[in-house]
Amino acid sequence: MLARELISKVVPPLRPNDEVARALAWMDEFKVSHLPVVDGQEFLGLISEDNILDGEKDDTVIASKDVFNMSYVLESQHIYSVIRKLTATDLSVIAVLDSNDRYLGCITLSELVTKFEELAVINQPGGIIVLNLNKNDYSLAQVAHVVESNNAKILSSYVFERPETSKLELTLKVNREEVGSIIQSLERYGYEVIAYFQESAHLEDLKGRYDELMRYINI
Repeated sequence: MLARELISKVVPPLRPNDEVARALAWMDEFKVSHLPVVDGQEFLGLISEDNILDGEKDDTVIASKDVFNMSYVLESQHIYSVIRKLTATDLSVIAVLDSNDRYLGCITLSELVTKFEELAVINQPGGIIVLNLNKNDYSLAQVAHVVESNNAKILSSYVFERPETSKLELTLKVNREEVGSIIQSLERYGYEVIAYFQESAHLEDLKGRYDELMRYINI
């Protein structure tokens, strides 16, 4: 999934001569705290709610140019790069440019989370298994072989590196709700299972947490 596929269909850019009052109204309407400012196809930067709240309501957004945030992603970048950029900059919106630096649109944090839900197959039924393993022992192909030997498939996987140790945490989402036999097979192959969640017991909690996150983003 690339940045061009994540562009919002509803959030418009501001123009340099748009009034601050319009910027604030749109931020409230679209539940964002940043908006792109565009002159034709030229991306001028992102204006934030904090930067303009102290200004006069009839000021134009170009008056805040000195505090524009110039963060953007290219249309060809992967969703993971977009997530990393938004996380690093603490933005609610990121601009998308083409290879010639022309403005194509923007991606909102709330829509990005929704797309990531699809990518992470959160709403698909299945179980979750968390493994603790050494970096040198990490082989997703081998883990997948063990899972598939139990007539199951890996729907998604995530690796988290603990900086204080030489260990990795590998989280697997599999397409079976009952994961007992998979866990037994993994342990026979020497894998350390540190947690597991069977869908029947934890789906409601997982979806509840996701709904809470979406409500928080839309505040």
